[in-house]
Amino acid sequence: MDHAACTPAAAADAAAVAEVVAALEAALYGQTTFSQADLEEEWSEVDLQHDAWVVRDGDHVVGYGVVRERGDPWRVEAYVHPHAHGRGIGTRLATWLEEDAARRGARRLQNGVLEADRAARDLLESLGYGSVRVFREMRVELEAPPPAPRWPDGLRVVAFDPDRDAREFHAAHQEAFADHWDYRPREFATWCKRHLESEHFDPTLWCVVRAGEEIAAGTICTGETYGGGFVHALFTRRPWRRQGVGAALLADTFGRFWECGEPAIGLGVDAASDTGAFRLYERAGMSPTLGWALYEKALGAPAAPEADC
Repeated sequence: MDHAACTPAAAADAAAVAEVVAALEAALYGQTTFSQADLEEEWSEVDLQHDAWVVRDGDHVVGYGVVRERGDPWRVEAYVHPHAHGRGIGTRLATWLEEDAARRGARRLQNGVLEADRAARDLLESLGYGSVRVFREMRVELEAPPPAPRWPDGLRVVAFDPDRDAREFHAAHQEAFADHWDYRPREFATWCKRHLESEHFDPTLWCVVRAGEEIAAGTICTGETYGGGFVHALFTRRPWRRQGVGAALLADTFGRFWECGEPAIGLGVDAASDTGAFRLYERAGMSPTLGWALYEKALGAPAAPEADC
């Protein structure tokens, strides 16, 4: 292993870190939509001084690791520039992230790597991690105005008003996802910071579906995200499932993005979900473009503190 320096990330590293992520995606999948703006949006939820690290070779950033979430389990991920592969940097980052999480109290750790990165998957398996889930990004490029959504009887779409709807919408969103794999609830303040305080927040891209006065379903979307329009959440509460609401939500989303000039649309999906979401998106013309394999490991007692990674 070489002696490249590993230090906490800083805002000034954003362009170099984005290049590492984009270069790895492009090398593995032949394309990437990842940009510096996407990274900076992700970093809005990250404490750079404590949760993100860069590996430098001289003046060049060649590796990047980050803690995405703390809880049970903690979740981390790391990237190494393709030009720096084979030098032990991935091992160094994976080991550092694991040891750091253990020192800070984690007892279970999930590490996500790109699904096509066989070397990274082999590395995690050699370190005692087991594969637990696969997530995929699906995309579509609209070439014509999409068909209008067909809503089941009794449902109506209303504009999202943050002052009026935020708390009720948050509660409906959290309830709908509560039975999904590895559900991680977000408190209202955290949810607001992530969605309503984002510079990409545009209420005209959100969908609120009501049954009477009750929120039955909805979407959270942003433009200019990961190469186009992006669907961060599409949900239907239990009483209204299996009635075609999901297909109508997706059609509504396609229409909103088409109207605002964002024909390229993406979203992330749990490939093993039993909700039928993956099949729904395929029927709508979306195709997987890249994936993430999530690995997990139980951690032991924390190690002695280290100066850096």
